[in-house]
Amino acid sequence: MGERRNTDEPDFAALSGRIYRLCLALLRREDAAADAAQEALTRAWLRRGKKRTGVDWWTWSAGFAVRVCREVIRARRFEGRDLSDDTKTPGHAVDDAASSLRSDPDLQAAIHALPNRQREVTVLRFLVGQSIREVAATLDCPEGTVKSNLFKAVRTLRGRFGVSGAVDELRNV
Repeated sequence: MGERRNTDEPDFAALSGRIYRLCLALLRREDAAADAAQEALTRAWLRRGKKRTGVDWWTWSAGFAVRVCREVIRARRFEGRDLSDDTKTPGHAVDDAASSLRSDPDLQAAIHALPNRQREVTVLRFLVGQSIREVAATLDCPEGTVKSNLFKAVRTLRGRFGVSGAVDELRNV
């Protein structure tokens, strides 16, 4: 039995800003983020008729954005360019609630040094503000995988910054 498909139309104009900020948080470059967001929204638009019922448009579109960002990161690594040489994320990259990340460049660098999946779940959960269920739907993986990767990411960040450092501020976002 296949899942019913959703027939309501998305408001991609409303989603575009959030998708751009997500891409910017993952890629840390405005030019790459703009291109990735445009590609993600184009893919989401072309496949809008295949969205499953019960998944909201933001979560579904964010999945495209994460996959496009993965492709950009892979291509940059293949080309031999180090992602750490990229410019820092501008202040408007994440929502105002995540000001602790913007104000702490060491924490920002540590998050971007995490392995891919840990970085993605950290950005989606703590910076974008998705629930565990939404992160799982965005990344198309089980909730247990999200929780496991979050645990590993927080453990790594706490090891670097200590228990009472900026990591605990991030968890309160």
